[in-house]
Amino acid sequence: MPHRREVALFVSVQNLAEMYPNLTGPKNQPPDSPELARSKIQSIARLRGITVLPLTLETTHLALDLCVAAGVTRQGYFDRQLAALMIRESIPVLITENVKDFTGVEGVAAINPFA
Repeated sequence: MPHRREVALFVSVQNLAEMYPNLTGPKNQPPDSPELARSKIQSIARLRGITVLPLTLETTHLALDLCVAAGVTRQGYFDRQLAALMIRESIPVLITENVKDFTGVEGVAAINPFA
């Protein structure tokens, strides 16, 4: 049997919260009911092997610093908030379809699994 490398998996409470509008909105056809969306999100949070990371004031301050340094405004803040959490927790790799949103963030490598 081949040797398996252990990989630490993390999700932020922000990721879980961002799932709700996507599951219940027009991008998801048909949209999930609020009850089904809640069930899906809660089941992901309970998956064995995944650590759910909280947002803290320290993360917010770092996110704001990253925004100021890169001139990021509006909704771009939330990508910098995830980057700040990754930096704070020493998580080097992010799996996302939105690789471009993390370009230029030192210490964060974004990978699109669908590319």
